[in-house]
Amino acid sequence: MEKEILVTEFDLKRLESLLDMCWESTSFDEKNLECLKKKIFNCIVVPPEFIPNNIITMNSTFTVENEITKEKKTYTLVFPEDADIRGNKISILAPIGIAILGHKVGESIEWLAPSGPKKMTFTEIHYQPETSGQFNL
Repeated sequence: MEKEILVTEFDLKRLESLLDMCWESTSFDEKNLECLKKKIFNCIVVPPEFIPNNIITMNSTFTVENEITKEKKTYTLVFPEDADIRGNKISILAPIGIAILGHKVGESIEWLAPSGPKKMTFTEIHYQPETSGQFNL
């Protein structure tokens, strides 16, 4: 059984709109769209002002540690139009982006990257819009 995640009402509305738009386009991977749809269908929706400050929401900036190499990197989870891997901005429509949403500091995730299986642990959230009073980013 997949872990239940917390998602803000605002993020859920934007993610549902994104999915609706993407289904009409041929430029998005259907498998990723299905994974995101399943994830948000099973989420717990909370008002943005009540999301805990240790949960990764859309536009959150966080640090992860690679479980094997112990290397730490900082990323931001963004919508596809803002994605920039060189700028460490991960799209919510990438397999890793889908895996990240709703997790909290101290948790680990595993996913299959093109180079093979990966595992990382969330070590810190540097910025979460909701904690900063920005409920509609």
